Amino acid sequence: MEKLQRLDQFLSDKIIWFTLVCLGLGVFFCEPLSFLVPITPALFAVMTFINTLGCSFRQIGHVITHPVPVLVMLALLHIVLPALCLGLCTLLFPTHPLFTTGLVLNFVLPTGVASLMWVTIGRGDLPLCLSAVLLDTLFAPVVVPLSMKILVGSMVEMDAGGMMMDLLFMVALPAALALLCHHIRDGRVAAAWKPRLSPLAKLVMFCIIISNSTGVAPFLKEFNRTLLLVIVVLVGLCVFAYLLGWFVAHKVMHLEFPSCQTMTIIVGLRNISAGAVLAAQYFPADVLFPVAFSPIFTQIMLAFVVKLLRRTKAGQADQAAYDAEHGAA
Repeated sequence: MEKLQRLDQFLSDKIIWFTLVCLGLGVFFCEPLSFLVPITPALFAVMTFINTLGCSFRQIGHVITHPVPVLVMLALLHIVLPALCLGLCTLLFPTHPLFTTGLVLNFVLPTGVASLMWVTIGRGDLPLCLSAVLLDTLFAPVVVPLSMKILVGSMVEMDAGGMMMDLLFMVALPAALALLCHHIRDGRVAAAWKPRLSPLAKLVMFCIIISNSTGVAPFLKEFNRTLLLVIVVLVGLCVFAYLLGWFVAHKVMHLEFPSCQTMTIIVGLRNISAGAVLAAQYFPADVLFPVAFSPIFTQIMLAFVVKLLRRTKAGQADQAAYDAEHGAA
């Protein structure tokens, strides 16, 4: 058990470097490693189940008594940012609708389950994070295909039904199973198995990153100004998503720092791995590029955002209060 915990800590500490290595492996060894592509949905289901262990139905009930922050986050995630992305990309890529489709797909995805880890690291509002992640994850099989159909259905043919079934298999059902295990065993499953399975979840994630990055290799061999512009727009919109989450939470809703930090992370982070699987299976190749490129900077950007938030006045005040309470204890 202790060895597994040390391994998990090592993988967490070096996650950025492992991500970069996996991306490099997928790009430079795309042909021999392409065997991972067909099994990626199954790998993703395993990762979702492990990451959701420890969540409970009771935590979803937090939304009933505190619905406004979660509803605002979901509106930003699935209405404001996708609409903004579509408008901007339609202007910038009038002759490349598939790149527009890929960028829109990137911003209609549910928030990443990894936000639970980052909110915990930053001592954010974990019940708020759990509520948003669980609801967004469970409704993803309906929200993502419907959003894509409404926003870009006229640009590209898509199998909305197949996409819904894959999201059910990869996201909703594993999450529901983890919730059920927690309920039946009264939390003992998470306490006993999550520490043991956590390193496996990270190794599975690395395999998924390798699989997704194999689809980027053909584009990097023929890199041009359009692809560079796609990357600039993608990074710019991701930065804007974090800023929007912070602005709405801090300036509009006047939430306390832990909740502001949580909303910033939730609005900015996306379940990119699921998006890459969908792009590879249900869309033409050009759609995959924006989604598969995202992991290259996602973890680095998120780590920087969390660090920056802790350096704000509100973050320093929260740290001071924590240090005072910890010292008093």
